[in-house]
This record gives sequence, C-alpha cells and structure tokens, in this order.
Amino acid sequence: MAHCPRCHQPSCSLKTRYLRRIADLPWHGIAVGLQLLTRKFRCRNELCQQKVFCERLPTVVAPFARRTVRLSKVIELLAFALGARPGVRATAKLAFPIGKDTCLRIMRRSTPARADSTVAALGVDDFAFRKGCTYGTILVDLEQHQPIDLLPDRTADTLAHWLKAHSEIEIFSRDRSPAYADAARRGAPHAAQVADRWHLLKNLGELVERYFVRHHQLLTKAAIAVRAEHVAEQSEVELPVGAKATNLSYPEKPVTARRQQLFDAIKELQSQDKSLRRIARELKVARNTVRRYISCETAPPHAAGAGRPSSVLPFAGYLQQRWRAGEHIAFRLWQEITAQGFAGEVDAVQRFVRGWRKTRVGQVACPVTTRGLSPRRAAKLLLRRDAAGKEWEQTYLSKLCQISPPVKVLQQLGHDFQSMVKERRADLFDDWLKRVAASRIEDLQNWAQGLLADEAAVRNALSSVWSNGQVEGQVNRLKMIKRQMYGRA
Repeated sequence: MAHCPRCHQPSCSLKTRYLRRIADLPWHGIAVGLQLLTRKFRCRNELCQQKVFCERLPTVVAPFARRTVRLSKVIELLAFALGARPGVRATAKLAFPIGKDTCLRIMRRSTPARADSTVAALGVDDFAFRKGCTYGTILVDLEQHQPIDLLPDRTADTLAHWLKAHSEIEIFSRDRSPAYADAARRGAPHAAQVADRWHLLKNLGELVERYFVRHHQLLTKAAIAVRAEHVAEQSEVELPVGAKATNLSYPEKPVTARRQQLFDAIKELQSQDKSLRRIARELKVARNTVRRYISCETAPPHAAGAGRPSSVLPFAGYLQQRWRAGEHIAFRLWQEITAQGFAGEVDAVQRFVRGWRKTRVGQVACPVTTRGLSPRRAAKLLLRRDAAGKEWEQTYLSKLCQISPPVKVLQQLGHDFQSMVKERRADLFDDWLKRVAASRIEDLQNWAQGLLADEAAVRNALSSVWSNGQVEGQVNRLKMIKRQMYGRA
C-alpha cells in the first residue's frame, strides 16, 4: 500500500514494478550505487488527476532523483563551501565525480528566492566589473540591508529607467555623483535624495589636500620654523663628555633645472588648451605628475631623501644620560627602554646610536624634514578635531597657522563642517556658508558652490538618519565575491 502524492489517498492497486539505480556515498574510495525495486500503483480516487504514481522513499531518495538524499546533502555542502569548479575537483577525489553545471543547479535550487517587495529606501553606488574599464551599479534596500539588483552600467539613463518602474521609492541615498543625481530627478522626482555623509567628509579632506598642493611652500616654511626651534632646544641638551655637535638633519634640496624645465613645459602646453593625456604623452610622464604640476603655482621641490623620524625619539633624553654614563651597548639600552614602554626592535636603537659612535654626537634629528609634511598628511593633521597627537605635530600645526592666517580659517571652517555633519545640525548650514563666503579662500568657496548645487541632498544628509554606509559594505562584499570567484562568476 502507498499514498497518492496528489490526493494523499491510500491505494493497494499494484500496477507494475521497475528498477531504479541510485548513486550513494562511496565506500573506502569505491563508488557505490543502490538498485531499488520500486512499485507503481493506481490511484482509485476518481476525482484525482494522478492515475498512476510511484511509491515514495523520502528518507532515501527524492522523486525523480538519481542520488540519495545524503549524497545530495554532501554535494550541496561542498558546492557552497568551495564553489562550482573547486567542488568538482573535490568530488572527483572523493569518488563521486559530478559536473560544474550540476553544482550550479544544486546551489540555485537550494538558495531561497527573494520575495518581491516594495523598496522605500534605496541606496546606490557603482562597482567595477573590470577596474578602469567597465562599471556597473548596485542597488541596495536600506531597510532590509540586502542588494536587490545589479545594473550593467552606471549611466543616468539605465538607473532612471529602473527607478520609473519602482514608484514606491521615498528615500534615494547616493554619493556625490552627478549621474545618479540626474537619474533620481528623472526617474524618482518625488523621492528625497540624501548625499552620503562619509563622501562629504572625504571631499573636505581632498579639498584641504589640494589647497596644500597649491601652496606647498607653506609646508616648507613651517618645517623650517619647527627645525629652528628644535635646534634651539637641542643646543641646551647636555651632550656626552668630549662629543662634537654636528647637524644630523637632511639637507634642503633646491628645485633642479630639469624639474623646472618640465614644470615650464607643462604650463606652456596647458596654455595651449591641451588635455592631460596629450601633455603626458608628449612629455612622456605620468598623468598624475602632470595633474600635480598644473595645480602648483611654482615648481614643487623634490621629495627624495626626506626620511622620517625615529621611533626612539621619545626616549632620546634617557639614552643620552645612559650614553654619557658609559653604557654604549645598544642591546642593553634597548632592554632598558623596553621596560619603560618602547615597542620597537633592537635594530631601531642600533640605528639611533650609530651616529653617536661615528661622530660622538648627542643631538637627535628633528622629527620634521626640511621639506615638511606631505599635503595629505598635513590635511589630516589640520582636520583632526582632537588635541591628541605628538608634541611636534602640534608645534608644526601652530607654526603653519602663524605663517598663513587663511590656514587657521580653513581649519576652523573644516572643524565646524565636520561637527555639523557628525552631529546632523542642518540648522547651522546657512551660517557656515556665510562664513565661507567671507573667508576669501577660493578653493573653499568653489567647494561650497558645489554643495549649493546639490543643496537638497546635502541638507537631507545633515538631518536624515539614512546614509550610504551599508551600500559601501555591499560593494566590498561584491568585490570579494568577484575576486574569489567562487567558481560561479
């Protein structure tokens, strides 16, 4: 007796028997198959559409399957853990070989389909199919924290066409991309656009970095001032008996004639309205070099040989005392400062006292090089809101603000904008714009004009709880899947 799979009525009317061959888990590396003599019954329920059915063995094999349930579970586990092609290689060594298409079918069959639902809050961002060549767009449901679709490109037309088919969207979170802003205006004009707060802060950092690139001489002047103060302080430090004080700092390197000729050639080609790509091709230099030279008012000095301060500097005073007392073994000095909190290796101490052995000098090098900090590092130091940091960094920053008062204004406006974004104080935005207009800092004023061009999205970012942070996480996950491939890309 068996039960009909459609009407679930029992039946004892046997029609025939047939042989089923089922693959099972291997035994000691040998493929194993089961031969099941299966019965067919007639359904005696006149209202049932199923006239003939085969008896089911749910704990052994699924209907119409060619593998046992336990073998299918093992294949599914390997497919999800390794992927299609790696899973095929693993199953071949385990004596139950399958094809990659079979792995893909099992994974698709086992993955639950996402139920179609309305999307109230949508986040968009681009990702690279092939970096520098082709890009797509990922769409994320911000409420469900799930990606819902991938678009083949990042153009405004494609995204606008998708948005027109989803009129239920109320929140549209994006970065500062003009294409996505245009797509939202065309495809979802009723949705409130929200600019990503992280990108606003990132744009501020890039603005300050460009400002220091254009005025790189300020960084050099501040470094010279810090070095002069450092030399004055070090002159008062008691040196070992018989030591001869010499300058261990790096010499300042002027702009070479070749560098000046390259700068003049780039400026001349720029005046002829030639593109960056064409200038780089004609002069046989990198486009980033051309872009950096164009943004500068004078030829930037060479950065080679800048060096960096030693990690042993905080313990320089103690080492000088021990050196003067007669302890000249670097390993013992390293053991003593390690007990005081030094986290470096003994090699750092050996390099630090090497100059004392050769020249018998007790002075230490200045933590700031002659050229000064890089524009990026100076921008990070200027926009850091907390007062923590090394003492020489605070000294460098104060010298920089003394040399150029606009830098102090730029720092204050940058800190106020950061507070406004992190605390979501949209009511302070108008006052901040007035202060920017009165600052007479051209770079900052141009950036503020760009914010006004996207004013609605910026104001929503300063007041709304929505952001594009989780979209960036989904892009990172997508890149991980793309690079690992999982055998099914």
